[in-house]
Amino acid sequence: MAYTVERTPIGIIGIDKLVSGGFEKDSANMIRGGTGTGKTIFSLQFLYTALKSGKNAVYISFGESKNAVYSHGKMFGWDFEKYEKKNMFGFLRYPPHEVARVVEGGGGTIKDLIESLGARSLVVDSLSAYAMPFQSEYAANQSILDLFEMLRNLNCTTLVTSETGVSISDTETEKLGYLMDSIINLYYTTKNRKRTRFLEILKMRNTNHSTSLHGYEITTKGIVIKS
Repeated sequence: MAYTVERTPIGIIGIDKLVSGGFEKDSANMIRGGTGTGKTIFSLQFLYTALKSGKNAVYISFGESKNAVYSHGKMFGWDFEKYEKKNMFGFLRYPPHEVARVVEGGGGTIKDLIESLGARSLVVDSLSAYAMPFQSEYAANQSILDLFEMLRNLNCTTLVTSETGVSISDTETEKLGYLMDSIINLYYTTKNRKRTRFLEILKMRNTNHSTSLHGYEITTKGIVIKS
């Protein structure tokens, strides 16, 4: 009998066909890119797709406030406040000085919120902001390891953002990239003296995925992959 992978749709217009239908259910995934690539839009689009299909979701922020995230979503017609009032969506923000408490406390607040909502999709934004308060790279990496061990026990399809700037010619993955079931790179490059955006699925376990670069646009509907 053939092994069937259960998928969670990503919801970015044009991307699911590039990754055999979406992220693997309950997997840990990363989206990487520099300023202006649309990481937050990508993340919100992923969560709003889940909410529209009747599946509850949670957003964990280590930087942006709830008001900022909700306002950003409304620019694309995504009303997260509506789903929060329906008890389908939850938002948690941890200021930098409280980051260490996330894993030291066993993720109690996060776990309680996810379990109370029955959430199955989760965004963590961002890994870069999470690591900033630590005094050494070693301490930051150790805490990130603990964070992902905690996240994998939550039975959610998780998307983590990273502010790591990447270039098309760079083949190096995130130092902790081995923790990820998938890594998607977003590029914002100059071509013919004009800024152009490209997406690349760098890796995705158990998935027959595209290995090409795909242009994308940020529209009033969110991110759209060019055909």
